[in-house]
Amino acid sequence: MGSCDGSMKKRAVSFVVLLIVLSLGLTLVPHVSGTSGDVKVLSYSWYFDRLGYLVVVGEVQNVGSNTVGIVVVGGTVYTLDGQPQADTGGQVYVNNLVPQQKAPFYLEFNPGNSYTSDMSWLSIGLDHVDLRVIQAEATTSYQYPDLKIKTSSGVVNHKGEYWVNATIENSGTQTAKNIRVIATYYNSTDGVVAMGYTGDDPISSSLSPSGTLSFGVAAWDLNQSVVPSSLKIAKYLLLIQVEDPILTGTAPPPSNTTSTDSSSSSTEPSDSNPNTPNDSTPWSTYAIVAIAVIFGIVGAILLLRRRKARETKRRRSQVRVKPKAGKRYRS
Repeated sequence: MGSCDGSMKKRAVSFVVLLIVLSLGLTLVPHVSGTSGDVKVLSYSWYFDRLGYLVVVGEVQNVGSNTVGIVVVGGTVYTLDGQPQADTGGQVYVNNLVPQQKAPFYLEFNPGNSYTSDMSWLSIGLDHVDLRVIQAEATTSYQYPDLKIKTSSGVVNHKGEYWVNATIENSGTQTAKNIRVIATYYNSTDGVVAMGYTGDDPISSSLSPSGTLSFGVAAWDLNQSVVPSSLKIAKYLLLIQVEDPILTGTAPPPSNTTSTDSSSSSTEPSDSNPNTPNDSTPWSTYAIVAIAVIFGIVGAILLLRRRKARETKRRRSQVRVKPKAGKRYRS
């Protein structure tokens, strides 16, 4: 009987251990999933360029738990009469957007994407732009994270162009190849007003470990000498991109960006904290695992009690009734 009870207890304990292992395994199995809902449009503004085209510039953020490869944003312009007038789309200026990281986009509305094949609808007056993330697929690849902005400063030149002059340092152990820099520009209230990048050609074909590199990047379109105060650039955010090395796995929190104002004092937009770590496992997953473990333990205990009751009943049915002393039974 002792061996039978011990066997049942061992099976119950093994069952509980198996449930715990399987439940905890839910948080350990690697998976990549992501949708356009994981990338949000934070803000946008508009202006007219020198050709009279409407330009919408804004910023997105990866609010999910996975790195996103290519992000595409679409937009529809509505006039004050509530009618849609033009559609366009474009890729966000980043590859491998890690969790909590931000990046700019630039959309141009011209006669080619207007419903009326001209820009006559501008006379009605603009009401708003309906922006949406069209593509944002998760990936396990991420940018080489060890290129850092060492120094930077902003200046308006004699043409009214806002330039950022900065230095990059390779603080890692690998050589970075084909480096480009994207800039997002903000006004004094942290609204996105412009963007720019260093061009289609890389600013350097390679940068060895411990090496440094100087560059300049200008804001597109906005002549700071003539724009209203709402479009005056006060801050900027720099994002470094490379073609190689591209790494695979869990990306570290974003740290290869910097933001300063035109007086070169280091500041951040009030809603920006690119160095905040992100836990890729949501609390709901831990709750599910805990519930699964509890139910597993309760189930094992009930199973053990049920088996013990059946075993006791079986043993009782097999006990032979012995005759009392002094009694005789007829054959």
